[in-house]
Amino acid sequence: MGVNSKIEWTHHTFNPWWGCVRISPACKHCYAETWAKRVGMDDLWGKDAPRRFFTDAHWKEPLKWDREAKAAGERRRVFCASMADVFEDREDLNAARERLWLLIEATPNLDWLLLTKRIRHVRKLSPWRGKWPTNIWLGTSTENQLWLNRRVEHLLEHDVAVRFVSAELTCPQESATPNSRIR
Repeated sequence: MGVNSKIEWTHHTFNPWWGCVRISPACKHCYAETWAKRVGMDDLWGKDAPRRFFTDAHWKEPLKWDREAKAAGERRRVFCASMADVFEDREDLNAARERLWLLIEATPNLDWLLLTKRIRHVRKLSPWRGKWPTNIWLGTSTENQLWLNRRVEHLLEHDVAVRFVSAELTCPQESATPNSRIR
């Protein structure tokens, strides 16, 4: 399915920035951090690390995808922030996050998949209260039952068109106690 992405369940990926900080056991196996290191961008991960931001040309790409989707008469999915977490709570990300919210609203033919391990920050960092724009799918990733239990209640607080969970399993010895493994 990928048009600009090799991920089979999306047409495009869009990153408002690159970089993040680990917050749970699943982060030990973070593909984004591994990929960034592979391309020489290993200084973007960590609490005090800078984030990599992009040019205006990069930010115009979803507008083009939206026009193409409209012309084709079909919806297209955008996996947002495969190399970051949109809901990482850092002040230096606020301007890019605000720009992202405006971009999402300006692209009604695209369904934006916002996946986060920081689902508890969504209410604080998103501009929408009550019903969200219909082109947003909000999801949380989880590595075991313990983390699912911690995150899913926050996911259910939001009135979005689609809610989803990404189960990113890790080895039980690394991330779960015997009573918290997936059942």
